[in-house]
Amino acid sequence: MPSSDKPTRKLAAIMFTDIAGYTEQMSKDEDKAFALIKKKRELLLPLVEKYEGKLIKEIGDGTLTSYFKADNAIDCASTFQSKTDTDLNVRAGIHTGEVIVDKEDVFGDVVNVASRLESIAVPGSIFVSKETIDKLEMSDKVNLISLGMQSLKGVGRLIEVYAIKDESIVVPNPDDYTENKIDVHSDDEVPSIAIIPFKNKGAEEDVFYAYGISADLITDCSSAGLIRVSGLSDIEKLDYTNLDNTELSQKLFVRYISQGMLWKMGDMFQLSIELYDTKDKKVVWSDRWQEKWDNLPTIKMKLSDGLLKALDTFSKSEKTVETTNTEAYELYLKAKYMFSNSRDMDNVRGLLKKAIALDNNLIIAKNLLGLSYRVMNNSSKAEKIFSSNLIEAENTGNLLCMGMALGNLGAISEKKGEYTKALDYFTRALESHKKDDDKNGIAKAYCSIGFIIWKRFNKREKGIEYLNNSLKIFEELGDKNLSAMTMSYFATIYNDMGDLDKALVYNKRGLELSKIIGDKYSILNLSRVRAYYYDKIGAFNKALDSALCVIE
Repeated sequence: MPSSDKPTRKLAAIMFTDIAGYTEQMSKDEDKAFALIKKKRELLLPLVEKYEGKLIKEIGDGTLTSYFKADNAIDCASTFQSKTDTDLNVRAGIHTGEVIVDKEDVFGDVVNVASRLESIAVPGSIFVSKETIDKLEMSDKVNLISLGMQSLKGVGRLIEVYAIKDESIVVPNPDDYTENKIDVHSDDEVPSIAIIPFKNKGAEEDVFYAYGISADLITDCSSAGLIRVSGLSDIEKLDYTNLDNTELSQKLFVRYISQGMLWKMGDMFQLSIELYDTKDKKVVWSDRWQEKWDNLPTIKMKLSDGLLKALDTFSKSEKTVETTNTEAYELYLKAKYMFSNSRDMDNVRGLLKKAIALDNNLIIAKNLLGLSYRVMNNSSKAEKIFSSNLIEAENTGNLLCMGMALGNLGAISEKKGEYTKALDYFTRALESHKKDDDKNGIAKAYCSIGFIIWKRFNKREKGIEYLNNSLKIFEELGDKNLSAMTMSYFATIYNDMGDLDKALVYNKRGLELSKIIGDKYSILNLSRVRAYYYDKIGAFNKALDSALCVIE
């Protein structure tokens, strides 16, 4: 049996309180200051017990308490503040999320955010996060005043903050909280962003930290609903270190540019993030902060949470930290960097197997292990790994990894000529992406299904139906690359059906998009096909023009 001393993860509401002006009072009159702590304890501790909370620790004039129901945390804080007076000026902050419970203590980002909420609260008030409000069972009975999306400087977090509004509680003036308030994306257009790989400011051998976190950050944000995120491969085609935000925006067809820095110094990381809006020409969010080496697995989740909040985009499924084992995550990041930059698959697999040995639940490492075999055409080994990963993802409800496993299994089956099996995998991937509201994943699954139905089963009308669904989403997302690819499929289908007029229409649309994005391979291929279409209908001069484009 596992040891009861082993740290566990639990959902909890964390409340921090402290006495405003306590340090100054202590320097003036120690007896009076101590009397305030005693008075606070006499009021608060019985209420913590009444509302099924737990006193974790007292730090000077501050207290840290935890509750497994957000309603209880707010009821406790509200009742407590209603009993305080002008002598006892207490601030309270509440944040809710997954905490690490180790013996009698709690740790994690939730604790840090609750502490920061308390620090920006006015005496006599209660500040709570949206994450806490979302967990309330009786939210309609709580009166709130919004302070907007606040950048908690020095911790790299964006939190939508509210204050409890009650006649017995001090209510802050929202106008006093504009300095660090973030203007989130509010236009009708679908938000689009390029997440430029973080600069490594440390030693050369530490470059894998910045690269791996950036790559996973792109994956996380890409699957978060109605948002378009530039792929890492598209970014790496550019000399991005020598391009400014406007140039990056123009070349990648995005509105927002995210850039950052990571510097490992001993057992600490120095980090910075900047999100720039090229349309309004302003910095939306920027911050600098430090993280302990032990917090490495949480960095990517904090960054994706902040970027998605700033872009007013929210993942349907709740994201959790992949592992609490920092050494395992570090090995995974090393493997991720090596996979993309050296293709030394033996070393990649060695690192991944070590990571998995340290944490057998690190499914992102297992997916990368499967991919390392797939790219080297070892389909049987890759299929075995992804099949196992799929079962694990289904058991844990990890929709992102479920979709990844199903997509890879579909591609493997298609390559092996097992088209019925491939169609089943892609159809299941579609359902998984729909549950997660992953628009990008949904569109790609529709495209894969449509391609197989048309190309492998010769059901053109049905294939067109799925490809139409795919194209609508790609166009909604503003994804010109995949829109052009899908249009080339349509052109080929209509040519097969003998409808050359429609084939030429889709060919032209695909060619125009390919020219806009500068995809020379697609321009070449579509021009070649266009020459064939014109030749087929006897438009020889137009066929010649298209053929000359191919030669050029």
